[in-house]
Amino acid sequence: MRRHHLPGLAAVLALSSSAWAAETVHDRLVGLAQDFVHTTARFHPIHATALGIPGHDGELETPTEATRAAEVKRLLKWRGELHRIAPPGVSNLSMVDANDARLLQAQLDRALNELQVYQVDRKSYGGAAVNLVMAIYTQLHELPVAGRDGATSEQVSAAWHDIVERLAGTPAFVAAAQRLVTQPGHRYGIVASRQLGGAPDLFNGPLTDAANSQFGGESDGFRQFARARDAALAAIAHTKATIDAHVAAWPENFAIGRRAYDRMLRDEKLLPYTADDLVRMGHMELEHGWAEEAWLGSLSSRDQVPFGPRSGGGLAPGGTELIAYYRDRVAELRRFVADRQLITVPDWLGEMKIEETPAFMRPVSPGASMNSPRLFSASTTGYYYITPADSLQEAAARLDMNEDFDRDRILSTAAHEAMPGHFLQLSIAKRHSDFIRKIQNSGEFAEGWAFYGEEMFVRLGLYGEDLDPRLFTARWERVRGARAIVDPMLASGQWGFERAVRFYAEQTGFTPEAAEAAVSGIALDPGYVIAYTAGRAQLEDLLGQYLRKAAERASLRDFHDRLLSYGTTPFSIVAPELLADLDKSGEQVRAAANY
Repeated sequence: MRRHHLPGLAAVLALSSSAWAAETVHDRLVGLAQDFVHTTARFHPIHATALGIPGHDGELETPTEATRAAEVKRLLKWRGELHRIAPPGVSNLSMVDANDARLLQAQLDRALNELQVYQVDRKSYGGAAVNLVMAIYTQLHELPVAGRDGATSEQVSAAWHDIVERLAGTPAFVAAAQRLVTQPGHRYGIVASRQLGGAPDLFNGPLTDAANSQFGGESDGFRQFARARDAALAAIAHTKATIDAHVAAWPENFAIGRRAYDRMLRDEKLLPYTADDLVRMGHMELEHGWAEEAWLGSLSSRDQVPFGPRSGGGLAPGGTELIAYYRDRVAELRRFVADRQLITVPDWLGEMKIEETPAFMRPVSPGASMNSPRLFSASTTGYYYITPADSLQEAAARLDMNEDFDRDRILSTAAHEAMPGHFLQLSIAKRHSDFIRKIQNSGEFAEGWAFYGEEMFVRLGLYGEDLDPRLFTARWERVRGARAIVDPMLASGQWGFERAVRFYAEQTGFTPEAAEAAVSGIALDPGYVIAYTAGRAQLEDLLGQYLRKAAERASLRDFHDRLLSYGTTPFSIVAPELLADLDKSGEQVRAAANY
């Protein structure tokens, strides 16, 4: 997943009642959204770092019962203010204002439910330490380089000062967060321990190497860094040791219950589905994936063409050449998108850097993944993480699902993660001119779009007649179907963890170890992995409506451009707006969204 004030915010908050009344509903909604985002970032500096909001990278909060209660109070206050701006049931608002109010309501509901219903901060003993490691990793990635992109030596020094300050504050931050953990959970502990086991690789490796380059190994600056690093590592090691000593006795408490799950779908995700709907959709997707594999197996047998590199685009190179090979495949995808006129790729689109997945991320991200440019950062750079196979030949022999060993599988995964998937879509959404749309983060939109693109590229001829990429796509359809079943069954408490792992391994072809890691991620983030199935279904439904309404004016490029112009916003919001805006040209739609 995925999760400081803007200039002028103080003035917004200080408006008199008469000036407030003179503002439009849209202005008031935006003011509320800005207050919500930037006040929350101020109280949660790690969240500010993730969003790219400047000014907080050297800070850490001190969570207490009092600060927790104060946050609930703030959220209730914002919800009350929202209802005064856009009273529920009032029908005299424009479509956009009414939808913006729905979006803010959903975000506030999510934030309240995190504290009052899901209570992960009371269940995850290692959560604060893991979040700290992720924040330091982000800061290392985003370090300015003097002379590049206008960065000065003063900015570089300030960035290192923030890293050292945050490392030095880690022991107090982690200890304070752990005092709130009144219901430590078994699965939360297992996953956090695995993730924290990779922290020394980051802190003693790339982070220390970068600090040595900045300060010099014998300088006072480096010694100060080393003391702060070692203090942070000691707190992380103590956290891991405590988890390992007690986790066997902690209960499995990740289930949120059926009522809470259905409420999440309706109120937070604005989905027209229940848990039962998702399970049915998951079974249909799963069964279609099995059928597709059977058809492909018949072709393979008839033509005596085995699956894998020999029926695909050839084995990828190993060693140091692999990163460059991935970069070339992303460029190939960009050319394909342009040649087929599938979408407008903006000239301002940034760079997608390709790196190996850090050790601390691998327990929850065994395959490829990506980080988009941070929402409020000026940077346009994204990161595509890959986990190279120990042996590409062995991965090919077992048709491994999480190790992209040949050209066509790399193309398929990169289509999802990079072009025209997450990197392109999220880069466009980041620039949205409407603040409320800019801050949306609908998994159903993002994953639905990326999943839709996988099959589209097969149908439109990216791979020619190769069988293996079609098998790969079919098997990932099985994975998404299995996820849509496992997620509600686990979250509702209808299935236990072991049953879910067995089902997942049987239906996806994952190894038992990979299935256990995947189901762990599903258990600890209920409601996310349904995004692929629920999102693609809504996207394809909207495509059908668009084709009927646009008639002879319709094209895939026009639909895709329009679709991405609405930000990472739930389809229940996007669909009626897109259909209502068909009288506008594609150029007008892109310009309005700053696309």
